[in-house]
Amino acid sequence: MTLDAVPGRVSSLARSAWKAVIAGGPRMSHPVTGYLLVLMIIGGVVLRIQNVGYPFHYGFDEQQFVSAARQFLICLPDTGECCHPPLSKLLVAVGILLFGDNPMGWRYAALCLGIQSIVLVFYVASSLFKDSRAGWLAAAFMAADGFCLAFSRDAFPEGMMCCLVLWSMLAAITARGWAGALTCAVLVGLAGSIKWSGFVVGLPACLAILMLRRAPWYSVASFAVVPLVHLGIWMIGLALIGHPNDPLSVWEEINRRKSLHLAFPHHTNPAESAWYTWFIAYHPIVLKSAHSGATARFASSVAHPLLLVATDAVLLLLPVAGAAWLLRVRHWRERWSTLFDRHTNKALIILWVAWLSMMLLWISGRIVSYWYHYLTPWGLAIPLTAGVFARLDRRSPKGMLVFVAMMLAIFVYYAPVWAELPISTSSIHRRLIFPLWR
Repeated sequence: MTLDAVPGRVSSLARSAWKAVIAGGPRMSHPVTGYLLVLMIIGGVVLRIQNVGYPFHYGFDEQQFVSAARQFLICLPDTGECCHPPLSKLLVAVGILLFGDNPMGWRYAALCLGIQSIVLVFYVASSLFKDSRAGWLAAAFMAADGFCLAFSRDAFPEGMMCCLVLWSMLAAITARGWAGALTCAVLVGLAGSIKWSGFVVGLPACLAILMLRRAPWYSVASFAVVPLVHLGIWMIGLALIGHPNDPLSVWEEINRRKSLHLAFPHHTNPAESAWYTWFIAYHPIVLKSAHSGATARFASSVAHPLLLVATDAVLLLLPVAGAAWLLRVRHWRERWSTLFDRHTNKALIILWVAWLSMMLLWISGRIVSYWYHYLTPWGLAIPLTAGVFARLDRRSPKGMLVFVAMMLAIFVYYAPVWAELPISTSSIHRRLIFPLWR
């Protein structure tokens, strides 16, 4: 190919790529809705990436996890963080190896997994509901949500665990045999190796395999490998810091850390929040703040307000509708049947049970709870809400257009206080109207 032919070839490739994007783009009932969803996704990805290395000091709880990651790199005992399994710190250490011991290196793993989560909710929703519209809605909702956005820019394990929980659910939903079930089990083991609460995703994952019947029911025996995966991660971590890493030593270390974690006193940290307050974003965590003259950069993890209200409504509606169905309330049964078919009902049950499963530990009240603990259940509630709204899109295209337009407008308005864009303090207060939000 001659040099003169290069521009024509590039132009041809660009046209082909654009046609592929259009062909695979959102097929919403109103075409403008699809364009708005794409804008939300692009904006969410850009805001996650931009200036992720700022500020040049630690954000929320970054110090303990970054310090622990350094211990793995220099092969010394892990004194930076006392209570969680090693995988999140090993992932932070990979970022430090790639980009250096600086904020970009600290946050690289969280950023990568945060962007992955946008892709994962697309595939979870579209695969489970067999509707690409549900996938596009889920991806746009997560991309435009400040809760997910803020934790994608902080070296904290919760967002990493959310990503691996979504990977686990996707593997369960798409499993077609022993290999798929085994892959799911390995991912559950990895999720639990970020934080032990990640193991709970094994319950809805098994439910998905059994309900969808795409893999043999007895393939759930593959989940016997979950503790082996967890053991392997611990053995790697302990070996890197020069500790004994045989199975008995791993068990002793796990019990030691579990005792430390359960011994944390309740109701002594002003950042704590009870699980039932999460539904109104009573006390979201401020991840970062930096002031320079008359401007400030701020990162509140408050969820997208409109999405929070919509998701709460869906989470409440499903058990009410289920009770009405069981009680054979005729009006409810007929209305429900016009909206959701049998396959959609299965998808709704799987995702609602997944959300509830990830809430059980915090509902039990056995350990101290914070707003960030809602991130993983929230990540599962998003595709659930998207699946419901995808069905509503068929019935009310203009209504869905208005809803998505409002989502985008609120996203644009709140973006500065989610992604640390320079803004005046008074502007921050206008957006974060409640003192506990800032």
